[in-house]
Formats: sequence, C-alpha cells, structure tokens
Amino acid sequence: MSWIFKNWYLVLVVGAILLWLLIDPSMDEEDDLTDQMLEEHNAELQEEEDQSVATEYKIDLKGEIKRPGVYQVSENDRVEDVIQLAGGFTNKADKQMINLAERVYDEMVIYVPSKDENLEETQQALNTGSDDQKVKVNIASVEEMQTIPGIGEVKANAIVEYRDTYGRFEKLEDLTKVSGIGDKTVEKLEEYVRIP
Repeated sequence: MSWIFKNWYLVLVVGAILLWLLIDPSMDEEDDLTDQMLEEHNAELQEEEDQSVATEYKIDLKGEIKRPGVYQVSENDRVEDVIQLAGGFTNKADKQMINLAERVYDEMVIYVPSKDENLEETQQALNTGSDDQKVKVNIASVEEMQTIPGIGEVKANAIVEYRDTYGRFEKLEDLTKVSGIGDKTVEKLEEYVRIP
C-alpha cells in the first residue's frame, strides 16, 4: 500500500491510459473505416473476377489447318487465336482469304481455303449454312446493321450504342431493349439476324 502512495503519479498515468483506451471513440471509427475498406477491396476483387470469366464458345475450324476440328475458346478470342490453337495454317493455305482480326462467336465456322481452290468454290464453302449469311448483331458494324431490312442508320446506331453500353445481346428478344425496336420489329428481324 505504501508503494501505491509513493508512486501515485505512475498509478494515475496508467489509469488515465486505460480509461482513454476504453472510451476513445476514434478507435471504433478506425475499425469501421478498416472494415469498410476491406469490404470495398473484396467487392473490387469480386468484380475483377467476374469480368475475367469470359464466355466459352465452340468454333468449327475447317480447311487448310494443321489440326482441323471443333475448338473451345473464349469470347475475347480472335480468328488468329483459334488458328494458332489448331497448330496454324498448312503450306497450301490461302491466308489472304481469312480475316484474322475477326472476333469469334459461338457456332462459328472458319474455313481456310487452299491457294489452288477456285474462288467460287471457296464462296460456296463459306456460305454453307443458312445462318452464315445472317448479320451477327453482337459484332456487326453500323454499316452492316443497315443491310438488315427495316434497319436504317438511326436504329443501327441505337443497336450498336446499346451493345457498347450494356454488353452483348444474349437472345433475339433482347433487341426490344433498344429504343425504337419493339416486338413486331424483332419478329421481322428473326430471319436476317443472328445472336451468337
């Protein structure tokens, strides 16, 4: 007991520190701020992870390719990527007939003709499937959109602007979300457009 009286200032300082730690509101604010920062960081990581998961497509690769066949690729891939995945061109391939920069889409057929092939035969091979001549709404330019009957410059711009703002169309009915396109217009477009 005599030690406490002799060292009263030390006891007072320790007590004041303990009291300050117990009632200091800034500690709770710092904890809340730390929790909030952690939540924001986790949300950013989740968003990045969601964006990095790309849609998978199946592509049919034919013609003068080292390993023709069906390949699974991501929506971010280009024709060049698929050809590399298949081992590249053969020596007979007419590379000038292929748009290597084109974005891939689901169920796409890539046909690589040979240098000896007749141009008409090549066109027939490229146009084998009824869907191949449809306008691919998710990758088409404004000019390509205008080749669709009933779609002028204004609607073509609206479709491209909507796609650039909100992302790819998942089904044909999604076109009704574009200003100026209703259910009846979508019905008329069905035979002319493709939503990969």
